[in-house]
Amino acid sequence: MSHLDRKIREKEAVKNSIFCAARKIASKEGWSAVTIRKIADAIEYTPPIVYEYFDSKEDLFKELVYLGFKIIRDSIENIKKQATAPKEFLSLLALGQWDFASNNPDLYQLMFSIERPVPNQEMTETFLAIKGAFLELANNDEELTLELMINWACMVNGSISFIMQNPPPNRKKIPWAPRDLYFKIINRFLNSIKTFLP
Repeated sequence: MSHLDRKIREKEAVKNSIFCAARKIASKEGWSAVTIRKIADAIEYTPPIVYEYFDSKEDLFKELVYLGFKIIRDSIENIKKQATAPKEFLSLLALGQWDFASNNPDLYQLMFSIERPVPNQEMTETFLAIKGAFLELANNDEELTLELMINWACMVNGSISFIMQNPPPNRKKIPWAPRDLYFKIINRFLNSIKTFLP
């Protein structure tokens, strides 16, 4: 291994430790509590070292958001290979998004927060990746497709946020698990799409 390879690996390791530290702080205290100084303290470096990687906290957040959407876009590509019909694709996609949010609640919160300091370009790219499925369901009606996609985005993200923030108080008395309830909501919407058609 060359000296240059080792240097690149070391830089990637520091960058990953910065990401991990930011996410740990956010998990405990929320994203508003994340500062460059807290990150530097957590990784046992000085703030100027962190600034070598990111010009600001906002730049760090932006890269984390892009990372999250890259994971979702990669999962979309995998789901496209498995699904044979648009409703199956969207159903699998919705479950994938639930699983992503469950496994990465801090990152999910940052990605879909109104306050995140990032333009919506990466979200739009992900949104457009599912347009084909909605076009097919809407018989290539562009206006209806846009309406369905907006409904979809509001329902998926709203349901995930609401269910995760409001778990049932006593799971023994509730006949459904949160993921099952979410899946029912999604499938009810997908099955109702025929009522939107003229």
